[in-house]
Amino acid sequence: MSADAVSKMIADTIHLKEYQQEPSSREDLEKIPMLTRKDMRREAAPLYNEEKQADGIPVIHHNIYSNGINYLGLMFDLSDVKEEWIPYLGILKAVLGDMDTEDYKYEDLANEINLHTGGISVNIFAAADAAAPDTLIKKYEVRTKALYDETGTAMQLMLSMMCRTKLEDDKRLYEVLAQAKSRLEMQLMQAGHSISALRAMSYFSKTARFNDLTGGIGLYRIVAQAESDFENQKEGLKDILRQLFCTIFRPEKLLVSLTCDEKGYAAFEAHFPALKAGLFTQDYETSSGQMTCLKKNEGFKNAAQVQYVSRAGNFRSHGYPYTGALRILKVILNYDYLWLNIRVKGGAYGCMSGFARMGDTYFCTYRDPNLRKSNEVFNRIPEYIGSFDADERDMTKYIIGTISDMDTPLNPSAKGYRSMVAYLSHLTQEDLQKERNEVLDASQEDIRALKPLIASVLADDNICVIGNEMMLEKDADLFMALEDLF
Repeated sequence: MSADAVSKMIADTIHLKEYQQEPSSREDLEKIPMLTRKDMRREAAPLYNEEKQADGIPVIHHNIYSNGINYLGLMFDLSDVKEEWIPYLGILKAVLGDMDTEDYKYEDLANEINLHTGGISVNIFAAADAAAPDTLIKKYEVRTKALYDETGTAMQLMLSMMCRTKLEDDKRLYEVLAQAKSRLEMQLMQAGHSISALRAMSYFSKTARFNDLTGGIGLYRIVAQAESDFENQKEGLKDILRQLFCTIFRPEKLLVSLTCDEKGYAAFEAHFPALKAGLFTQDYETSSGQMTCLKKNEGFKNAAQVQYVSRAGNFRSHGYPYTGALRILKVILNYDYLWLNIRVKGGAYGCMSGFARMGDTYFCTYRDPNLRKSNEVFNRIPEYIGSFDADERDMTKYIIGTISDMDTPLNPSAKGYRSMVAYLSHLTQEDLQKERNEVLDASQEDIRALKPLIASVLADDNICVIGNEMMLEKDADLFMALEDLF
């Protein structure tokens, strides 16, 4: 979609009532009155975090009306899990709920979960600490949603999964591994842009490395190896999983996130002691939990005819602070420069960019026929930013696109989760307000000022590509290592 098409879509949406007929030209479009910056809400969406305790365990209560549903997250600290065990957290995620427990056959467990809850899911959370950027916050979260009257049953089902899972059924364990491998292979093929961007950032970012090991290529390597050599590795795998159960699901590591009103909190509080009493308390092997990052610049070869090209770096490591103007730059790049050069001229299906508050940055392409050509497009981004020119009308369009992304409507569960992520990352309401102000007050000069920041990211020269074997071998000088994806 071109910048003109985006502008047209925004304008038509905003002024549908006033203009029933589609403008016949760009000149007609320019006459349509638009929202101004003053029309946009200045206040950042609030956070809902109230610190409480239940049976001696910290609870973050997101006091929001939830229509009689408890949105419950049990978050267990992972700071002392050994680095070599981190990929097995992803295998543990696949095992939970798909193996027999001491209380249920896995088929019966699934039926009970569907009968009494809106589902039980596992999420592996990692984020940099805004108050201490070198600190990585790692949590293993088991989530559910249930009616107030079913909260006690939901927690017992969660406890059965976390602390009573049985690993003796080798046949079922292999089936779980094979299914996990198949899903990961599908993800690697269909979401190569996300996977390659994550891998490129893992060369320097502990957050990205952790996420790669628990959900990316790092995890796939361990799962594929365990599946292909299952008979020889199964006992070692089961031993690691048993140790992880005991290491993670402990009361001293638990932090509860709960979204509901006071009535829902009372229902949770009444049943929580039974869950706490069932968690592991025996001794376990501790670790420093330190992680290492290493630049690899990899190319992963497959039989596809397209590439997923990713470049990454960190602007904070070069002394540049985060600013809300980067959110606007993302809109500008994705719908103007990158779209024009990667999609329109280059023929790729898509292009993306992202700027994290802690400095991690990526640029990537989706189903791209090119490789070196797209990498050269990335290298010219600072030049484009340095000559960026936009009048007030165009800047307002970009800001509208940015604010619409920031103000996506959220249901109670999403509001609670947003608040919890801010709590864990030590992001304050003031931080969010500052970012919003920087978006609403941004000028073309603020965008141009980002040129050295982006140049510093590209100078890190972190690249990862998933793509055609012949194409990667042709441009082998871009990489430090080439290997088969599967």
